[in-house]
Amino acid sequence: MRIIIPLIILLVCFLGSSEQALSQRKAPLRVELNANLDMENYNIVPCGENGLLVFFESEKRGSGIDTRIWHFALYSKNMQQQWLADTALITGVKFKAFVHGDNNTYLLFMDVDKQKSQHNIQILKIDYHINKLELFNASGPEKSEPVHFSLHHENAIIAFNNSRFEPSLQFIDLLSGSSKQIKPEIEGLNIIQDIHYDTEDDKIFVIVENYLGKKQNAILILQLDKAGQHENTYKINPAMEKKVMNEARIAYSAGDTLLIMGTYSNDASRVSDNDDETGPETAGFFVTRFEGEKEVYINYYNFLEFEEMFRSLSSKTIADLRKKAEKQKSKGEEYSLEYTLLLHDVIPFKGNFVLLAEAYYPEYRTVTNMYYDYYGRPIPQTYTVFDGYNYISGLVGAFSADGKLVWNDGVEIRDILTFKLSRYMETFVKQDELAFFYSSQNKLYYQIASADEEENKLQNIAIESKYKGDKLMEDLGSKMMHWYGSYFICYGYQKIKNNRISGGKRTVFYFNKLAFK
Repeated sequence: MRIIIPLIILLVCFLGSSEQALSQRKAPLRVELNANLDMENYNIVPCGENGLLVFFESEKRGSGIDTRIWHFALYSKNMQQQWLADTALITGVKFKAFVHGDNNTYLLFMDVDKQKSQHNIQILKIDYHINKLELFNASGPEKSEPVHFSLHHENAIIAFNNSRFEPSLQFIDLLSGSSKQIKPEIEGLNIIQDIHYDTEDDKIFVIVENYLGKKQNAILILQLDKAGQHENTYKINPAMEKKVMNEARIAYSAGDTLLIMGTYSNDASRVSDNDDETGPETAGFFVTRFEGEKEVYINYYNFLEFEEMFRSLSSKTIADLRKKAEKQKSKGEEYSLEYTLLLHDVIPFKGNFVLLAEAYYPEYRTVTNMYYDYYGRPIPQTYTVFDGYNYISGLVGAFSADGKLVWNDGVEIRDILTFKLSRYMETFVKQDELAFFYSSQNKLYYQIASADEEENKLQNIAIESKYKGDKLMEDLGSKMMHWYGSYFICYGYQKIKNNRISGGKRTVFYFNKLAFK
């Protein structure tokens, strides 16, 4: 059973003054839906000014063969429920991604384990003008995970990676229903990292991570026309020994000019044969520019050069790092912090291009149990337990169009330990200000990029619950995302205790509306 309660609305003043940065209404509103922390079954999609979509898979079977009912609810900008709808989807599909087009929202569902001979892809189109749901079916590659979903003209474009390292693109014509699959013809093992669209020149750029003999070889950028036909391939040349590109994003494309940014390491990574999601260690950021097929320059920026980043580290740690760096330099080698990172898309800001990456590390603990042999003698057995991925900080670099580092920043990330790797930080640009923020343990953390150290401090505000006396017992992966204009949504699962109300404890899926002013 679902219980719908009014939502909390937080007003966040985006003023640059640390004293006036946040304010909250005295009478908060909040939406809470009954939930189970062991079953993350709710999905939430911001639909711009059309509202907010919340949906989940039920246990009811559909009238069609091998289908199951999904429940959908649309909330208005004022957080009022507008309509409820049920639709039957293929049993086994999971929600993967969403994209907006015109006045519609498209939801991608897929069963990656279903045989290719059967439909394993469904795209649900939601038309807000006439409140109509329309379903598209397609067959995608087996045992492949969608890593990108977008609209380009009348086509839905899905990028897939798989354990065989044979990526593919699928173009689904939403007018005719026809579908075609494109496999990049590249030697070796390959992984699609990202897709960029040049809307002015109608080009598609596919960023591919290439391995030869399971050892990292290069980052390739494939240029396609709007129909998916290959036109050109760009290869990033490191220009220096022991420099290997890890990830790349296209910051700017116009005519025959490409500005590319990303992360690099000092050693080539290798293809992993296990299920470890931890990415390669990263030494810093790089920036490169292509004019036609010519690579004009490539610049490297070691994270040790990022002075602002060190504010979240202890003085002893900083001293140790600098000592090791000097030692490596004396040997003619480069020393770095070697972070593992989750890279964001490039953010245009005040004529520059901002690159943000979230640093994390896998955390383990040692457990020792005592066993006894036949004679009663104690025998200790020690093993390690994976506790999850611990997020450290957000690393920020702003670069000019000619590849120069303009400024850098560091955002401390607190109390995020999770088993699922995902980007937790969000950014917001308003006029001449850029804010970094995230949600953790029922708090909103935010930091405004500024040369003034006082205004640049990490601050936080508590996200109030529904009832007076509520006490947060457990918070499971609260996150934030942009909704529309200056508004964002904070959402997640919580276990709350309150001795003042009937029942005492409740487990909920919640979502809050936040306004940056």
